[in-house]
Amino acid sequence: MPVSLITDAPITQALNGGGPLVEAQDAGMITFGSAPLHGGELLDAMTPELMDLIRPGLSPGAAGLLTAGSCPALDVVLTSVSSLDHWNDAAKALAAPLTREQLRRVTDELATG
Repeated sequence: MPVSLITDAPITQALNGGGPLVEAQDAGMITFGSAPLHGGELLDAMTPELMDLIRPGLSPGAAGLLTAGSCPALDVVLTSVSSLDHWNDAAKALAAPLTREQLRRVTDELATG
């Protein structure tokens, strides 16, 4: 299932305790999220303010990946990288997921525009 800040319904639903990811996990399935950067579209939408809200110091790609990877009820986030530096950036970002409260602040901020 696509999970990103562009298609954030799965994140919001999971934060509220429902939606397909929660239902799948409750049924004993492993959940996978794809397109965490929404085909690169998210990179252009990442403002400095949004990146600071997510986690200061991350690249736009790492910040986007971190938000998807922090989604409750998501077991695996699928991504690809073009270099070892990008891999290290992604691994560093995912090593400390956002808390539910941090993730909710991000989705709330996006909802208010």
